[in-house]
Formats: sequence, structure tokens, C-alpha cells
Amino acid sequence: MMHSIFLPLCLVALVAAYADDKQDKQDKQDKQDKQEKQQCKNGFPPKGQCPPHGLCPNTTLGTCPTDFTIIGPPLEPVHESTIPPTGLAVDTKKNIYLTYPRNSGPTPNNVVLCTGFSGDEEKPWPNAKIQNCTDGQDPSTCFVNIQNVVLDSRNVMWAVDSGIKPDEEEPTPGGAKLMSFDLADNNKLLKTYPIPEKLLYDGANANDVRINNTLGKGGFAFIPDESEYGSIIAIDLDTGDAVRRLFNTSFVKADEKYVGSYNGQPITSWNGTTKKFTNTGSDGIALQSGNIYWGVLASRRYYYVPQDIMADFSATEEEVQAAVVFPGQLGSEQAGFTADDKGTLYMTAGEHNAIYYVDTLKTQVKEEVNGTPPGGSGLVAPEDYVVKTLVRSGLIQHADSAAIIDGYLYFCTNQLELSPTFQYNNIDHRRGPFRSYRVYIGAGPAK
Repeated sequence: MMHSIFLPLCLVALVAAYADDKQDKQDKQDKQDKQEKQQCKNGFPPKGQCPPHGLCPNTTLGTCPTDFTIIGPPLEPVHESTIPPTGLAVDTKKNIYLTYPRNSGPTPNNVVLCTGFSGDEEKPWPNAKIQNCTDGQDPSTCFVNIQNVVLDSRNVMWAVDSGIKPDEEEPTPGGAKLMSFDLADNNKLLKTYPIPEKLLYDGANANDVRINNTLGKGGFAFIPDESEYGSIIAIDLDTGDAVRRLFNTSFVKADEKYVGSYNGQPITSWNGTTKKFTNTGSDGIALQSGNIYWGVLASRRYYYVPQDIMADFSATEEEVQAAVVFPGQLGSEQAGFTADDKGTLYMTAGEHNAIYYVDTLKTQVKEEVNGTPPGGSGLVAPEDYVVKTLVRSGLIQHADSAAIIDGYLYFCTNQLELSPTFQYNNIDHRRGPFRSYRVYIGAGPAK
């Protein structure tokens, strides 16, 4: 009987002690807030001081280092590489694939499958033999310089090869190609699509790829060419026929005398101590809402064009150019594009340590723009596009390729602007490891 009385009394005492402690902490916080608010005369902080956020509403932005705000949900690191990657893909089992291109020199493996978090937890994919061409080997049967890997809607992994060997500027015929691998059949090579030699003029540089399996009889592939002249290459996956569109037009070429920015520093290109202007052309690409979207890396411009006209090889170049839409600048250079199944386009914004996005379907628009009410159906008019920030963080050191799976957007980082090409006297200022991250967006990949 005494035990049954004693136990409730102990509980009452514990609850009372907890309540007193909580009240003491609240009283101390209230006292501190009151003192700090008293320092904010007329809402302004004392000169030279950084007040707690929100207590001095008239604080001028830029007073404190913390005014460089972090935007969006937290980033989750998923892998770190010892050398900088450029391409990234994620399969339906959430396995991560990375490419280590040979733009600046040889790499032991061109494409890897990440088997763990650290850089030594990688294995060559799809196998070790294909990673490097041997002397005299047909370059269409091995990796010359894979730039990116991309998963399509049928669980097939596609690898795009520029065919440009280290320290060379022109692609190797047969080496510039698109390869498809069946993940469900032990990564079996399904087919290779060499980019026709007649399309490789003026240093065509196949950099990325997106696949639409529903166009035509067997689908189409669209490849941006990041050479100084730029272009978009379309490949009919049924016949293997290909065409190079928009070559040397303003839609795919760099801004004249372009200078970028990275971590607050102006960025140009260098050949030793000789200054050059960056001239990288069409780069990131994505398929969304029936259109092909791409960005010009050495610029802040992006464009789109209907997929149908790019898949119509009988269309004239004039007709294709007339169909291109320029929604406006997006406010940053961009290396990678991707798209989700809700009509949203994502762009890696290297100049701002950020990932940007824009809604292309009216169903996703939440505010009035140019007199157009939110919501509705159909495509957003290009003049109503509003580019927004998904995430911004100092962790995002030149996000390059991105992919979406199971509600998450994955992306790799590589500190590109700190590489020798963009540094005086070609000194490499990159510091690894180079991390890949994911961020939750609540959507799947575009279909």
C-alpha cells in the first residue's frame, strides 16, 4: 500500500522539477531577448554588431557574414570521389554511377558503379575490359571518353562518348558514339550508335544525352555538342540515322568574351599566362513537357524546342531555328539539366552554389504571373517562366550532372572552375574529395 502511494508522489515531484527547469530556461531566454531588443533602437541594431536573426527587423542585408543564406532542404551526401566526376546516373535500386572523363588526361576507369560511400568503394562499370581502348582496337567497342551516363524509362543505361582522346581536340571516328546497356541482363551491351563521321566536323563534342523511347518507331536520342560552335545532335534509335541541328547559331554558342563567376571570383580561361575567354557551347539537356531544353554553359541562357521537329529529319534548318524558344536568361551558367514527372525543369547553377528550377506546367504554378492566375492546365507560356532556387549551399561546388529517382534529386560536384583550364598558369586548385549529394523533391523522373 505504501509503495502505491510513494510511486505517484515521486512522479509528481519529477514532473514539478521538470516544469521548474523548463520555466527557468524560458525566463533566461526571455530576459536575453529583452536585452537584445533594447539594443535595437527603432528597430536598428547597434553599429557594427550582428544581432540575432529577427530581433532587429531593420538590419541592412549584408551587415553580417551569415546574410549569405542557405536555401532549401538539407543536402544528404551519398558518395565522395577522389577525382572529380562529371556524369551521374542513379538506377531504380538507387545504385549510383559516375563518369570520370578524360578531358584533362587519362583516368583508370571512365565509368564506375559506387559500391559504398568512399572513393575506394567503386568498381568499373559495366566491366573492366571496356574502360580503355588498346592499340589498334576498334574505338566503337571501348570507352574513349565517356561524358555522362543516363537511365531511360525502360531501365536501359546509356553512355555518351565524345570520342575525343586526352590532349586532342577532334573526335575519333567510331569513338564518338552512344552505347546502350541492359541493367536487367547483367549490364549486357545492347547496341552501339556511332555518330556519323560526316557530323563530326569542327570538333563536335558530344557531352550529354537524353532518350525518348516513344518517338518514332524505336525512340530518339538527343545529344548536346559543347564545342565552341555548338549544336544538338538527334539520333533515330530505330535506324541509327542522325542529324546535327542549330550548328554555329546563337542558340548554342557561348556569349562573346564570356566571363563567369565562382565563389565570388571572376572566372576566365587561361593558357599559361595568356588569358582566353571561355567558349563552351550547348551543354546540359533535359526532356520535359514535349520539349528539349538545353543551356549554353558559357552564358546564362537556356532554350527549348519541340521534340517532334527535332525528330523530323525532313524539316529544314530554317524551320528548326524558327521553332526554338528563348524564355529568358536564368541568372547563372549551368552545366546540367534534369526534369521530373510533375513538369519541373532543374538546372545546376554553378555561379551561385545552387540548383535552380522552373515549372513548365500550369498545375505547378502557385502564384499569379503577368496577370495569369495560378493553376490551370496546359503549358506555361515562356514569358511567364519564373526561375527559382531549390537549394543553395556552400557544399554545392559546381554541381554538374543530375538525376532523379524515387523522390530525390541526385547531383555530383567537381569544382570545375578551380581546374587548370580556368586558373592562371593552369594551376589545379581543386581539393578533393568531391562529393555527390541528394535532396528530396517528392517527384520521380520525367517520362
